[in-house]
Amino acid sequence: MNDFTRTKTFDLLMAAPLIAWFGFSAVRLRPRLVYDARVLVGNLSDLYANLDFYSVLASLAFNLLLIWTLLIRTTPLRKSQGVIPRLAAIVGTFLGVGITLLPSGHLPIAWLGFSFFLTLAGAAGSVIVLARLGKAFSIMPEARMLVTGGPYAYARHPLYAMEFLTIIGISLQFEQPWAALLGAAVIALQVTRSVFEEQVLMAQYPEYAAYRAKTARFIPGVL
Repeated sequence: MNDFTRTKTFDLLMAAPLIAWFGFSAVRLRPRLVYDARVLVGNLSDLYANLDFYSVLASLAFNLLLIWTLLIRTTPLRKSQGVIPRLAAIVGTFLGVGITLLPSGHLPIAWLGFSFFLTLAGAAGSVIVLARLGKAFSIMPEARMLVTGGPYAYARHPLYAMEFLTIIGISLQFEQPWAALLGAAVIALQVTRSVFEEQVLMAQYPEYAAYRAKTARFIPGVL
C-alpha cells in the first residue's frame, strides 16, 4: 500500500476532487465572460467592462492551468505531517469561493474599477507564476521540485502574493464586512500554509536555507 501511495496513479486520485472543483469554478465564470463580451460588442471603449472581461478571462485561464498542472505534476518527495497543515491548505483553497456567494456590494465607479484592476492583475500574475511553477505545483504542503527561477528568484511565494491581489479585488465587490472578513481569513490561511510548505522544503532540500535567507517571502523589499 505504501508503494501505491507514491505512484502517479495515487497522486491523480488525490487530485481528482481538485480537478473537478477547478473545472466547476471555470464553468461558473462563463456567464460573466459572455455578459462582458456582449457589453463590449456594443461599446468597445467601456473601461469597466474591459477590466472585468480580462480579469475573468485571466481567472478562467488560471483555473484551466491549475487543472493541467494537477495532471502533469510530479509525485511528491516529501509531505507535511499532521492535520493542521492539510486543513490550512484545503480551507485556504476553497474558502475564497465563499466570497462570491455573498450579495454584491455597491461600490462607487472608481472603487469598482480599482477592484477590477486588482482582480485582473492578480489573476494574470497567477497565470504567469503557475506556468513557471509547473510540475512542482501542490495544494498540500509538499516537496515535488525546488523552483527558484523566474518569479521565484524575487519571492519565495509569488503565487500567494498574486492570489492576495485577486482576493482583495474580489472582496471589494461583495457585501461588507463579511467579504472582507472572508478575504482576511483566506490570506491568513495562505500565509500559514506557506510556513508549512517551507518546513517541508527545508527538510527535503538543504540548499533551500540559503535561498530562503536571501529571498523575500511575498514582496521583494517589503515582506
